[in-house]
Amino acid sequence: MKNEKIEKIVSYLAKHYINRYWVLLIDTVTSVISTLLVTAVFDYFSVHDDLNLRFYLTGAGISAVISLLAFFITRSYAGVVRHTSMRDMWRISFASIIKGVLIAAAIYVFAPMHLDFPVSGSWMLVFAVLDMILTLFLLIMVRILITNIYSALSLSIAPDYYVKNTLIYGTDEDSVYTLNFLEKTLHSSYRCAGFITPDKHDRSKLLCGYRIYHIDNKRDFARLVTSRMISAVVFPNNVSARNEQDGIVKFCSERRIQILVRPSLETFDDSIFRNRIREIRIEDLLGRDEIKINILEIREFLTDKVVIVTGGAGSIGSELCRQLINMPIRKLILVDFAETPMHNMQLELRSQAPRVDKKFVIADVRNKDRIDALFDKYRPNVVFHAAAYKHVPLMESNPVEAVQSNVFGTKNVVDASIRYNIEKFVMISTDKAVNPTNVMGASKRIAEIYVQTVGKEIAEGRMAGKTKFITTRFGNVLGSNGSVIPLFKEQIAKGGPLTVTDPRIIRYFMTISEACSLVLEAATMGEGNDIFVFDMGAPVKIDDLAKKMISLAGLQLGKDIEIKYVGLRPGEKLYEELLKDEENTLPTVHKKIFRAKVREYDMAEVDRELEHLRIVAHGMKKDDTVLAMKNIVPEYKSANSRYERLDS
Repeated sequence: MKNEKIEKIVSYLAKHYINRYWVLLIDTVTSVISTLLVTAVFDYFSVHDDLNLRFYLTGAGISAVISLLAFFITRSYAGVVRHTSMRDMWRISFASIIKGVLIAAAIYVFAPMHLDFPVSGSWMLVFAVLDMILTLFLLIMVRILITNIYSALSLSIAPDYYVKNTLIYGTDEDSVYTLNFLEKTLHSSYRCAGFITPDKHDRSKLLCGYRIYHIDNKRDFARLVTSRMISAVVFPNNVSARNEQDGIVKFCSERRIQILVRPSLETFDDSIFRNRIREIRIEDLLGRDEIKINILEIREFLTDKVVIVTGGAGSIGSELCRQLINMPIRKLILVDFAETPMHNMQLELRSQAPRVDKKFVIADVRNKDRIDALFDKYRPNVVFHAAAYKHVPLMESNPVEAVQSNVFGTKNVVDASIRYNIEKFVMISTDKAVNPTNVMGASKRIAEIYVQTVGKEIAEGRMAGKTKFITTRFGNVLGSNGSVIPLFKEQIAKGGPLTVTDPRIIRYFMTISEACSLVLEAATMGEGNDIFVFDMGAPVKIDDLAKKMISLAGLQLGKDIEIKYVGLRPGEKLYEELLKDEENTLPTVHKKIFRAKVREYDMAEVDRELEHLRIVAHGMKKDDTVLAMKNIVPEYKSANSRYERLDS
């Protein structure tokens, strides 16, 4: 019961900081106490025999007024006490200096006339200097005391949560910051036991009072883990973890040591200290450079905008919404056909961003009248169109549904955007639209063609409207619904085997957060009628990915778990198309975003082909539907599919 009460206190304190005016009061009382202590010392050594109570009270009053003035000037009370930084220390120092100067001036002016001061002459200056030094010392001690109280409260629930001895990787500033993060984050169950580094030059040195351990091989690591009873290793960032995936990360996996990574400093708000250290994910080890975006330009573009996200409860749409609620938008409208995922998003976003105006709308993009009614009601400025069917084997079996949703659903949203003078329309496409080998990729390419052609017609003045159309292409998204990583995690949890289609198969990957950040960047920089492709980095061999996940789970391939090769699925190919090369793309101002060179189409021809596609799809004729798609996209050649016969 006692621990439960303490846990509630810790949980409350983790989410709330001491009010700045309480900090001001505490600092003022501390400063006055400093003045009274110095006064008492001078009074003790003075020639006066009687304690002058009036003198003490007057001195306390003068000290309080001067202290308040000094604190208001420097704003030393405005910082979060338990996260006191060097900048806060400088503010406290300046406040103490200002107080010392003003105290000296007050003594010089008032003491001879109004106060029976126990000393005179140069000792007045000594009094002011001592008061300044003692004030600075006490203010720092108070902050240290408050920080230690927070830490003690956090550790007080150790019997329930078990405080784990933890090593921090590296010896640079990031590693030191990770130490501060561990020590200042409430409700943390990780206690630093030292720093770990592959650098021999740092061996046996001390950093922030903790020993630095050099690890050269598996035996050194095992010895250190046993002697210091290590339960976890924290990496300050993804890059350091990636560099050690064949070293310390592998050693940790083999010995079932928890592998952690500090939350990134790239955050939109000030909640970084409320985040916990998290367990490392396979995404952290995939060899990607950090993607940087121009947040200021994106915020400026989205300021006071009404934004619609179709597919707002899907993998990409939901992450877009999570990033958009941190922007200065006027209103966010989430549109999706899936009831349960939309309900989950409603609960999540209402909790995370209660002040953002949000609407959660159940609607199907295939319903033209419903989309028109939505646009008429909310009058959006920007549309992010992420609604689509995406699973390749399913769409291979259901080409009519792929066409209805991915092609004509997109057309409905595009047409509504033109009618209601939307400022920008951003379509989320896929790398599978490049030289498609399956129904899903072909349907997305046809949607691209319509968006691109309409945008060209408006830009060249042949169609009324002001909407700027932008398309973004990227590859597989790590961790999205139905993707390979959640599948492998589930298979590992069940004891295997992990199913890989072919040992040679490779894919390009990007995290959901990275992809959505680049979508926002592309939306900001796009001037209309653009198809942007993202630099997906190096391709990943799915077989290697499965092996890494087995290792990260602390298991051994062939001993604890197996990999089973099941063959390519319908519509699937071994090697994805490279989105970015000099022949098919042009560079932009962002090094990770390129402009695609694509064939242009005639609007009349596109309308004619789409009308034919609509008729055959409406008739539920699979072969005729796929054949019509191939006529629109001549480069669409089926692979490992029943529709290969239609290519001839």
